[in-house]
Amino acid sequence: MIKDNIEGGDNLDNKLLKSFIILAQSRSYREAAEKLFISQPALTRQINLLEQELNLSLFERDNHGTKLSTEGEMLYRNALVLDEQINHFICVAKKIRTGKTGNLNIGYTSSFLNIFPDIINTFKRQYPNINIKLTEMSSAQQEQELIKGRIDFGFMQKSENNSLSFIPLGNDYLCVVAHPDIRNRKMNIDELLDTNNLILLSEDSNPELYHIVSDYLRKRNLNGKPAQHLTNVYSVLALVGSGMGISILPYSIISFLKSGFNCQALSGCQSEWLLCLAWNKEIVLPLRTEFISSITENNLNEDV
Repeated sequence: MIKDNIEGGDNLDNKLLKSFIILAQSRSYREAAEKLFISQPALTRQINLLEQELNLSLFERDNHGTKLSTEGEMLYRNALVLDEQINHFICVAKKIRTGKTGNLNIGYTSSFLNIFPDIINTFKRQYPNINIKLTEMSSAQQEQELIKGRIDFGFMQKSENNSLSFIPLGNDYLCVVAHPDIRNRKMNIDELLDTNNLILLSEDSNPELYHIVSDYLRKRNLNGKPAQHLTNVYSVLALVGSGMGISILPYSIISFLKSGFNCQALSGCQSEWLLCLAWNKEIVLPLRTEFISSITENNLNEDV
């Protein structure tokens, strides 16, 4: 059996196998010893030990140098394959230990649709061997999943949970979305909200957004205003486009869809919220440093 040594926990140093391969390629003990950075007597001892363990004669010497024996020829190609497999094994083990391969489970809200693809694509270019599973969920759901360790990172609104760490990535904010003909009437925000039908996304389609909009309307004393709730943002925009009313949507969705509608930012009444990368600081995650560095190095701290 060939003895393997592990040095410093990093390298699987199969000296006998490597010496066998280098000597077979060099056909000279002197040249092989130089390539291996050892003395000729040390190389001779390694080859003798390997031959003893295998109970085979691997090399023959003549006036022209050293060449593989018949048995050595038969083993040489297998040795190359084994050496490649060992090197691959070491590489994979190192990537796992240093966070260069593995799996990431990530949650996100719709507010990140405008920047999320660039974040993930940048990271995947740097670490192509890391598998990423993405799940859309509300910020409240992400908070619970992070605490339970079911997701590794969350792209969410900042919470007050002391178990979580946050890095700000930008802001999202509510906008009044209207047909250009309506906006051309030079009405201010209050007039728009007072004189036009509201067409909003339903609670079933996006609970988090539904409650943000509802809170805004309540603080503006508009919670009693009739509204039509639809389950699909495209349906909402279709009705807005037909002039049937106005909607209140996050800027991130309007920007992502590139709808071309007239869009005016709302202010006050918690119409704006902070977007963050979040993780559970009490759970050890080898890939955390790499993922966070990938995001912070690309200066993504801006409005979505």
